[in-house]
Amino acid sequence: MPVLVLNSSLQPLSVIPERRLIVLLSKQKVTFVDENVRALIEESISARRLDLERPVIVQLLANVRVPRMALQPTRSNILLRDDDTCQYCGKRTRELTLDHILPRSRGGQSTWENLVACCRACNGKKGSRLLKDANMHLLRQPRPLTTEYAGVFLLRYPKLRAAYEEFITGFHGGQAKFMSA
Repeated sequence: MPVLVLNSSLQPLSVIPERRLIVLLSKQKVTFVDENVRALIEESISARRLDLERPVIVQLLANVRVPRMALQPTRSNILLRDDDTCQYCGKRTRELTLDHILPRSRGGQSTWENLVACCRACNGKKGSRLLKDANMHLLRQPRPLTTEYAGVFLLRYPKLRAAYEEFITGFHGGQAKFMSA
C-alpha cells in the first residue's frame, strides 16, 4: 500500500513507497494522522515485516514550499483525464491508445487539446484523417487537466483518496488530532 505524505498544512504532497516511510520515520520527519495506523506500523517494524493493507497518511513536521507544477499531456495523464474511456465510442478499458484529433501528419501537435484516449478500433477507423472525413465525433472536448498536481496523483490511488477525504472531513473547527511519531 502506498503512503500519502501531507505537508504540515495538510496539503497532499506525494505518494511514497513503504520503504521511504521507514526512512522518514527514522529521521523523525513525519507524524501519523491516525493513532491506530501508527500502532500497526510500529508492530510491523518491530516484526521486521511491513504489510500495509490500510491506507497510511503521514504529515511532515516541517512545512515544505511546493512550486506550482504544470502537468504535461503524458499518456497516463490523458488516460486519467479521459477516465479510461474512448472519446469516440465510449468504451471503457485500460487498453487504450492515444489519438491526435488533428493528425501529426497534418501538423497536429501533442497538446492537451489535440490528444484523446481512443480504443484500437476507433483509432484504426479514424487513421490519419480528420474527424469529419472519418464521420466521427468526440464525446467531449479535450481540455488540459486542471486539477492541482496533488489532486491528480490522489486520483490514481482511490483508497488513499478516500482515506484522505475521510481524514479532512473528520476535522472539527480546523483543529486536528495529530499523533506524534
